[in-house]
Amino acid sequence: MKKIQILLFSIILSLNFMLAQDTNSFSVQVQVENGIIEGNYDTHTGIQRFFGIPFAKPPVGELRWKAPQPLDNWEGVKETKKFGPRPMQTIVYGDMKSRSNGVSEDCLYLNVWTPADRNTKDLPVLVYFYGGGNVAGDGSEPRYDGESMAKEGIVVVTTNYRLNIFGFLAHPELSAEAPYKASGNYGLLDQNAALKWVNKNIAAFGGDPNKITIAGESAGSIGTSQQMGSPLSKDLIAGAIGESGAGINPTMSPVPLKDAESMGEEFAKNTGYPSIAALRKLSTREVYEIYNESKRFGFPTVLDGYFLPKTLPEIFKNKEQAMVPLLLGWNSAEIPGMAFTQGPYTKENYVNKVKEAYPKEYKKVLELYPHSSEKEIELSATALASDRFISYSTWKWFDLHRKN
Repeated sequence: MKKIQILLFSIILSLNFMLAQDTNSFSVQVQVENGIIEGNYDTHTGIQRFFGIPFAKPPVGELRWKAPQPLDNWEGVKETKKFGPRPMQTIVYGDMKSRSNGVSEDCLYLNVWTPADRNTKDLPVLVYFYGGGNVAGDGSEPRYDGESMAKEGIVVVTTNYRLNIFGFLAHPELSAEAPYKASGNYGLLDQNAALKWVNKNIAAFGGDPNKITIAGESAGSIGTSQQMGSPLSKDLIAGAIGESGAGINPTMSPVPLKDAESMGEEFAKNTGYPSIAALRKLSTREVYEIYNESKRFGFPTVLDGYFLPKTLPEIFKNKEQAMVPLLLGWNSAEIPGMAFTQGPYTKENYVNKVKEAYPKEYKKVLELYPHSSEKEIELSATALASDRFISYSTWKWFDLHRKN
């Protein structure tokens, strides 16, 4: 009963917040590359909000599992006052709260908060990529709301990108049909398309296209590291912020294209729809259910020779990344200690798991991550699990950039 009361209270607060925003606002229009959009100007905060701005064609039908395509121009005024649909996903993380308009394959929308008045120009810009393991997430989440930062004089953009099977499936047939002869990485290409849109259009919101900083947390941080290293994105940014994660082994690092294609081919055969043509004919619901039934946790990013021509360590060692300031850090408890111990926090179990993971260096590891009590084992296991999973890759990203 208490949980229901808390949920209802949260919903009421959210509704009141949204109603208050509308009550205190009047409509404002901006000319962007493809037409005129209309958002809200909040007279209490001085912030203009444009939600649900399309930045690419809907990736549906024949555009499912294709790189994002440029938008067509529209006539009249497009209202952009509500968040667009979030990418297809199921509930994976309990801490995610969405304000978006449902779930859909038609999800390539971004949001802008700007403090600009009619004479403002050349404000710094922040483009933020959400976390969620490339299987979940949404640019409308309250924790990514850009209003507080906009009040500090920043134009803030949050953007959606495709997830799980819809955003990262690779397959030989998909590679054959693509002009760049590779597949997968559609979610990362969506991020790149959003960056291109910001570069072309952000001046209309008072932003400076030469002052774009990209940022993200968890999978969004990993995406930031990959955008920083990609030849398609590196010239579009002036800075990068990574908040827990980089696409460097062992953290969601890319796999060779052939391996990703084989993975996708095997997956398709197991579904009973071995061809891409057959998979494209399926409804959103059918693809969604087939993916969920497979129990897969997404698909890996790919060394596609296009967006990612090499691994990030290779790119940075060759000095081929964006030569921009980088600010980063990581969470102290990214995942629970049980992810390492795979069992109880006993001295015997913990020591055995450390020996398995570090057969030659286990004594040093046990010194650094001590185990004198059950509580200490829990803390050490949590620190070790997090360090192994995400802290090392984030540190390595920093180390590679400072050296190169």
